[in-house]
Amino acid sequence: MKPIDVGSQVPGLFLFEDFVTEEEEAMLVAEVEQRPWSGLGISPNPELKRRTQQYGHLFSYRYRKVLEKYGALPSFVDSIVARIMQHHLMPNAPNHLLVNEYKPGQGIMPHTDAPALFGPSILSLSLQSPCLMTFKHVDTGASVDIYLPRRSLVVMTEEARYRYKHSIAKDLVEKRVDGTVFERETRISFTFREIIAWEVPPSS
Repeated sequence: MKPIDVGSQVPGLFLFEDFVTEEEEAMLVAEVEQRPWSGLGISPNPELKRRTQQYGHLFSYRYRKVLEKYGALPSFVDSIVARIMQHHLMPNAPNHLLVNEYKPGQGIMPHTDAPALFGPSILSLSLQSPCLMTFKHVDTGASVDIYLPRRSLVVMTEEARYRYKHSIAKDLVEKRVDGTVFERETRISFTFREIIAWEVPPSS
């Protein structure tokens, strides 16, 4: 686990290379591959154009609220959650795990994870493939591309969490700031969050 300085580019952003080992990556991928996926016409969230899994709670993208409590996160992420808490990367243990599969050519539009529903830290673990994640400041429009290596963990807090929108392009081939070109492969992300409310208050 190696910390990479990205906070000078996006305040409140942290990046850790090799947050999981190759063996842990293989185990995590194998665990989710043997479990049912949703999206692509399959409930819940059938409208999504990518495959997803949710643990802990069910969040509806259509209604923008939490619909159901599933229970504890699965045991196959126990060691990952323990590592997160050991390094104080979240104020409280995550109670929601979102698994996304991004095929080459798939991305995600600029967004900020709902501040009224999710806690102050958003963590995303990249498996199987690296990618560029773009952070765009909501006020100034300043944009920064951050390279997320395979098996890395990115942590969004403070400004990175609330003042930037993050996105992933649909590009099949991407270029790092240093000019290195890489091809996108199928990427599976594990996003750890704390649900602090089930729906946005009417006044928000």
